[in-house]
Amino acid sequence: MKKYLATVLVAALVLSNLGVVLAAEELPREETLYTANSSPPTNANPLQGSNIIPIAGLVFEPLFMLNFMKTELIPWLADYGKWVNNNVFEVKLREGTKWQDGKSLTANDVKFSFEYYEKVGLKDWSRYGLTEIKVVDDRTVQFVFSGTPNVWAWRNELYSVLILPEHIFKDLDPQQVTQMTFLGAEQKYLVGSGAYKLYKVVEQQKAIFVRNDDWWGAKYFGLPSPKYIVQLYVGSNDQAANMFLKGDLDVGTYYVDIVELKKQNPYIVSWLDRPPYFPPVVPVIMYFNVKHKPLDNLLVRKAIAEAICPSQIVKQGPISDLPDQTPLGNVMKPWKEKIGVSQLIEKYGWKYCNPSEAAELLDQAGIKDIDGDGIREYNGQDLVLTFAACGVCSDWMQAVEIVVNQLKAVGIKVDVKKYDWGTMVSKQQAGEFDLTMHWAGTFKPDPYSVYYDLLYYYKSDQEKGGANFGNYYNSKANELLDELAKTPDEAKQVQLLAELTKIWLQDIPAVPLYMGTLFYEANTQYWANWPNEDNPYGVPIFWPGFGTWGTALAFLGVRPAKAVSPTTSTVIQEKTETVTQEKTKTVVQTVTVTQTPTETATSPTETEGICGPAILVGLAVVPLLLRRRRR
Repeated sequence: MKKYLATVLVAALVLSNLGVVLAAEELPREETLYTANSSPPTNANPLQGSNIIPIAGLVFEPLFMLNFMKTELIPWLADYGKWVNNNVFEVKLREGTKWQDGKSLTANDVKFSFEYYEKVGLKDWSRYGLTEIKVVDDRTVQFVFSGTPNVWAWRNELYSVLILPEHIFKDLDPQQVTQMTFLGAEQKYLVGSGAYKLYKVVEQQKAIFVRNDDWWGAKYFGLPSPKYIVQLYVGSNDQAANMFLKGDLDVGTYYVDIVELKKQNPYIVSWLDRPPYFPPVVPVIMYFNVKHKPLDNLLVRKAIAEAICPSQIVKQGPISDLPDQTPLGNVMKPWKEKIGVSQLIEKYGWKYCNPSEAAELLDQAGIKDIDGDGIREYNGQDLVLTFAACGVCSDWMQAVEIVVNQLKAVGIKVDVKKYDWGTMVSKQQAGEFDLTMHWAGTFKPDPYSVYYDLLYYYKSDQEKGGANFGNYYNSKANELLDELAKTPDEAKQVQLLAELTKIWLQDIPAVPLYMGTLFYEANTQYWANWPNEDNPYGVPIFWPGFGTWGTALAFLGVRPAKAVSPTTSTVIQEKTETVTQEKTKTVVQTVTVTQTPTETATSPTETEGICGPAILVGLAVVPLLLRRRRR
């Protein structure tokens, strides 16, 4: 018994500003932020395969952070990045950048990292025509190209490449490094530059991070408030819902009935303070296979577009919001304002929810109901269009059913073919459908990438946008995209994007059905200032791999709220890194980061099978299932 008692006794030693976490100490709830993932933390590899959220962005950092919700780049390790001429892109590092072991982070590390990614096989810089990475001085590096590269694609690399410490990774075989988990004995290689260090992973349970109080970025962005970040393994939506109810989970991406959740816990918030509450980000669109008749006829495509009524889909179907007529989602709002999307829609668009006009257009196309059975005939036979759908995706199937009825009302019969997700995507890629639906160009961080994915096609699979499932071909669109790819001037970019938007509206290669949402829940009981529509400083995507898309910004921007009573604790079994207390605050660029203030009481605010963000799991313990909404 004495031996047992000796093993569980702990002590916490605090000397001045020095804090040492000792064996079996519970993490203070008011200093600990809890997030979660639906799989256990088993891989911390910063290059590939990590399923631990803070690794990208909070441990290893990029030159720039992307704020996906605003589609803007934020200088991070870089003080700036600019084209000094048509084929040279220059990056200047901030002063004082350093690694978590105290060594300076220099331009040599940047050069090494970009070259290492290629050696590993994750990047092919030759496709940009990159001929040299030149270190000018300790803080300046130049990327030299053979000509003007695709400036949009290169922009995306600036936040996707994590900068690695040359003095550590130079000894790791690039042919073997992607097989490493960076856990156990390999954790010694996890020396990043970020605001947090991985303390340990408890198998099948959680990953625990400790704040790096000597973070170089504190003087620029302020030291983050949470002293600890813990990623829990929360495998189901019902488990997440109950943890949110009890205050055991601070933020996550789970499919729960947030309206009911907010009723039971008024501390719960999301992106919006009104329906759909979840952040609407990217349109879900219905594709036309324009190689199939009569969908090659613009009159038919426009008739179908006018027969579609998104307001009915939003009211009766999945949790969503209204789209406009373009594939540019809400995250593109700054770009859409520059392009003048609203004015272009007014001038060149169609009219949703307009079945009478749809019928007239079909009549003009010679597609009429000759025999009076309610179905129009085309070439002497009933017009039947096949719809390739994800039959196991309950939210998408709700929308499909509504679309089927809307088209039936104008005399078009739709035969729905239900597949699993993978088979549906295979059918889409093979063009084996008349109609189908998917995200608009998937998740893309800029309007060029969206239009490229949806419109680009030189009549070969090697020169085709990744989401041009309908094989849409327009030579003018190709020319505009080719020119846009090599145009760094924003005024010219806006002009070209306006032309592409006009083509989309006039030629109707696809029809937006509704604005798809991300699932996002945050708890203000212990932490406040979560990103939302009015304060979109960070990104509500709490999945591994999205840290540099803006998730890291969200973690760095929260501030403490007055705790009611601790209900969750995490036990540390071994001695951790030593941490110190530091109080600094500097806000630059567009980043909004709040220094740890004195805790003040914060009142709760009243802000009230799945395809895409998550998979629906029945909530068995608490009745928080999302219900189909009929009004």
